[in-house]
Amino acid sequence: MKTNRKLQIDVIGEEPECTGFVKCKIYIDGRSCIFWTTDANYQALMYDGVFIRNGKTRDSAGVINTTRTFIEEE
Repeated sequence: MKTNRKLQIDVIGEEPECTGFVKCKIYIDGRSCIFWTTDANYQALMYDGVFIRNGKTRDSAGVINTTRTFIEEE
């Protein structure tokens, strides 16, 4: 029986040594992987409404923005 995968992206923030890039974590069925995207891409995704927060404050886990949980459809 195939289960539908779940995906979510958290934005961790900018790193001083990587100007112009934003550090993110993608979760697929609970497994996490860190990746970087450009600040321009992040701003475009915020404009498109992909992220659900304003990106100005960190939560208790240190996350400044996140997506809804996306569930794969068959």
